[in-house]
Amino acid sequence: MMEDTIYIATRKSALALWQAEKVQQLLKEQEKNSELIPVVTTGDKMQHTQLSSVMLEQNQPHHLTTGKGLFIKEVQEALLSHQAHLAVHSMKDLPVEQTSGLIIGALLPRASPCDVLVISPQVLQEINLTSSVVGEIPFETLKSLLLKSKLFCTLPIGTTSSRRQFLMRNLFSSQLNLQILRGNVDSRLKKINNNEFSAILLAQAGLERLNLFDTKYMAPLPLHSFIPATAQGVIAIECTNDNKNLLRILQKLNCAETCLCTAIERTVLHLLDGDCNSSIGIHYSKQSISIIYKKAEIEKSLQIAVTLEDLEELKTMYTSTGGIYSYFIEQMAKSLFTDKIKALLLKVGLYRTKT
Repeated sequence: MMEDTIYIATRKSALALWQAEKVQQLLKEQEKNSELIPVVTTGDKMQHTQLSSVMLEQNQPHHLTTGKGLFIKEVQEALLSHQAHLAVHSMKDLPVEQTSGLIIGALLPRASPCDVLVISPQVLQEINLTSSVVGEIPFETLKSLLLKSKLFCTLPIGTTSSRRQFLMRNLFSSQLNLQILRGNVDSRLKKINNNEFSAILLAQAGLERLNLFDTKYMAPLPLHSFIPATAQGVIAIECTNDNKNLLRILQKLNCAETCLCTAIERTVLHLLDGDCNSSIGIHYSKQSISIIYKKAEIEKSLQIAVTLEDLEELKTMYTSTGGIYSYFIEQMAKSLFTDKIKALLLKVGLYRTKT
């Protein structure tokens, strides 16, 4: 490695590279040189596989052998082997369990957490919306039109997310033809433009970052009824936990508000003990936590209020941990706030004490 150069590990997808290049730009503003180390992950190699069904037989921590952990294993290995100083991730891809020896040193300001419904040209033609701006149509109006569309209700709708599948069935119809669709953002959009799917679901943040968000055929789904993945829209920067100089640099990139929102959402996710067979959405905004949960026969939807006293407790804790996300969420696990959330989840049957 070149002296005084910060090496950044990242996946090779266009979106992952955009995120890593954003961190590069921010480091350059601090007069820090950096270079990218693109990495191909196990998850990237499995384009036609349901990741929840994969379980690698390796001497690896469990959270890196299945599900979204398959997209970060090799990136984290680059840090642990000192091939890279930093790794840049979509926070929603990081398992709740922190890999030993690593730490999340900074979170960038959150982009839109919304999911987006991307509609095919043939469906738009069927419902006479080819000359309309789909993203500006009131959602209930758009929903009514789509449910009258034979193509929308019968042809495949693509997403790999069990949460998105669950919400689509709840919000539109239990009879929708939902199919697994993997691949990068560009390849998914090609499939929709070729009418291979009637619609697909993507994150608004990723579309906007790649300058691909187009309201002519894309409709953001309402947050109150289509609850996003935990920390959707958040970029995380990870490093080894012994690199104090780098942590000080990262603090200049860190967004306190994003840390607070993300820590609340991921604390709830940890208490729910979700896995690849769960459909979970969690979103914190305006002193309220919105939650949807489905696993096997259990299906719940709830709101949890966050008081001003709760927020003061968390802000004081954040300051005491130096504003470093990983330290902050570790302290949150022992807090009165977390005890309160645990009690509320226990009351509705979503938290079970570990024996």
